[in-house]
Amino acid sequence: MNLNKFIARRDNKIFYCSNEIGVKPILSKLNENIDFYKDADIEDTVVGKAAACLYVLAKIKYVYAHTLSETAKIYLENNNVSFKYDELVKEIRNRTNTDICPLEKSVIHIDDPVAAKIALENTIKELMNLKKAKSK
Repeated sequence: MNLNKFIARRDNKIFYCSNEIGVKPILSKLNENIDFYKDADIEDTVVGKAAACLYVLAKIKYVYAHTLSETAKIYLENNNVSFKYDELVKEIRNRTNTDICPLEKSVIHIDDPVAAKIALENTIKELMNLKKAKSK
């Protein structure tokens, strides 16, 4: 059993895995090479609409999510990406479980995967700036 949080396979062979959380594993490689994940099968711990948008942009073939949000399920269906999940949840929550995840909020009304990537990168930048400001 592989204990990585994020695993990418092509032709049943693992070609990338990561223990980074959130959308970092997919976003970092997409920024290096837009075709890095093309036709891959992805296994991810938590998949919300934010990750689903990036999977569509990356032309992922199949997603296996341990936890999948309802909005991610609809988005993957609407974009003809095959998927399977262990648990379906109403929404992906933030780390303190006080609200919906800020990355999810940033793409909730976005259907275009390119626009979603831009919104996600802007939200991540804002969150990093907030984190830096709090640590001063």
